[in-house]
Amino acid sequence: MVTALTFGERLVEAREQLGLNQRQLAEILEITPTRLNYWEKDKRQPDVPMIKALARALQVSADYLIGNDPITNIKKAPSLSDEAMKLAKDYDINLDDWGQKAVRGLADTEIARCEAERLRQLTQQDAEFAADLAPRTKIIPLLGNSFAAGRGDPDFGNPWEDYEVPIDTVADFAVRISGDSMEPYLPDGSIQLCRKGDPSDGEVAALLVDGTFICKQVCKDMYGNLNLFSLNRARADADQTILRDSGRSVSCFGTVIMHERIPLPDCLGR
Repeated sequence: MVTALTFGERLVEAREQLGLNQRQLAEILEITPTRLNYWEKDKRQPDVPMIKALARALQVSADYLIGNDPITNIKKAPSLSDEAMKLAKDYDINLDDWGQKAVRGLADTEIARCEAERLRQLTQQDAEFAADLAPRTKIIPLLGNSFAAGRGDPDFGNPWEDYEVPIDTVADFAVRISGDSMEPYLPDGSIQLCRKGDPSDGEVAALLVDGTFICKQVCKDMYGNLNLFSLNRARADADQTILRDSGRSVSCFGTVIMHERIPLPDCLGR
């Protein structure tokens, strides 16, 4: 049983029959070798106009490339058009030395112009193709099942999972908020983006306090005690003060990226 060739395999076969490498064929088609390589590996397929251009360059039928013609029915196209053959005859027979030099000079000028234009188009195509292949998203860790906005429970069963964000997102990780003590700024169930690094006074931090994941607005007082505030000021019951010499365990994952600066409460006496 004969297995039908794929588009890419037919493309490679036709190219190799002409003794062309990928770069040579790419130059004829005015495309990048990378794009041609994707076609030959069947990772992508060209549009109809480009399939016709491939067929002309490879001296095969478009039907053959797309698999409608068996290999035995390939019809070779002439290597030169009738117009090119006529021009060559006129050049050799009907032009004197001066005329041949004039035609050669004009041809060299036009070839240089076309090469410059092809190079410009290739550079543009490279940029467009690179942009097309460039990733539009990236993966950052989503830490923990939840970061409690109040007094949460320890959660080490699922320390992180993959979280997809736009490629230009300025964030190192994300946290999922649980509870209402940070509303309306950090709603219950929302996922918040964070950056690494210790927060400044008044910023919101993602913390691990005594084995519990929490998000709180932070501030150190004049004595070095760490105050953790709820942004929902009605939930002062969820606030904490961690005394400097208390021996409690506090680790900071980073700072939550906020869209606005939230004033600290007036209870600090600063």
